[in-house]
Amino acid sequence: MNQQIVASLLEAAESRHSVRNFLPDALSDETLNELDDFIKELEVPFAHHTQIKRFKAEPGKKLYNNGINSPDNIAILAQTDLISVSKAGFCGQLIMLKLTSMGVRTCWFGHYKLQELAKYVGKDLAAKERIQETTWGLGYGYGNVVDAGERAICCIACGYANPEARRLVDKVASRNGIGRKPLEALMENPSDLSILPETVIRALNKARLAPSAANSQMWRFGIRDNGKTITAAKPIGYKHFKWEHPDADIGICAAHLWLALLNEGYFVQVEMKQDADRRLL
Repeated sequence: MNQQIVASLLEAAESRHSVRNFLPDALSDETLNELDDFIKELEVPFAHHTQIKRFKAEPGKKLYNNGINSPDNIAILAQTDLISVSKAGFCGQLIMLKLTSMGVRTCWFGHYKLQELAKYVGKDLAAKERIQETTWGLGYGYGNVVDAGERAICCIACGYANPEARRLVDKVASRNGIGRKPLEALMENPSDLSILPETVIRALNKARLAPSAANSQMWRFGIRDNGKTITAAKPIGYKHFKWEHPDADIGICAAHLWLALLNEGYFVQVEMKQDADRRLL
């Protein structure tokens, strides 16, 4: 990836925070064209089949669980095996950082109204014979049904923040780093930090700023091969209390780590593999 793009995305990673209430103003054609070009030429360090579908949502329709639609949105679609889900998170986060670098505010949504989303990205998403719509009877997400086909793993709401509708949690989140676990708490073995050069520690600190469902920060970094290999994975057996795809969050964190290592001048090879019930990067 071009070094200028890497630096721009990494700068966005340090400043970005979620916004859940948007103004009704749609993104400009110029912004959308630049975004489409970025998506078309998206460069990631692995082969993948993630689909990225940009769409306009009708105002006033309850697509997300806060009941407020952003005018512009992106659906990230993939198969539901752990590796595909992780790759979807990785790709989606690069797009989110691109939006941030252009002055667009964003929010990840893992739960949404299936039948509403299906109007925009494909009616088969909501077919009752292939998927159950909800865990809690609220109409969002798809519950605990294992779906062998492709589905929208999550969506990105994007637009301009409504400054008069900020919740307390959004105000707190605007202070970058608030509520973040220290790097030592995110290491499989904290003593491994002593063998790492400062450049790698800086990269790991950038990775820990990645967003995660309910700010759970479930990723753990492992050091292998005398510091030549870094793994990022959720703990074996980890279950989020409501989010079906925590491995998407691991992919999001890995995107930050990849950018940060590239920015430090490293040649980075990325391999994804399954380890028990988790994806190991």
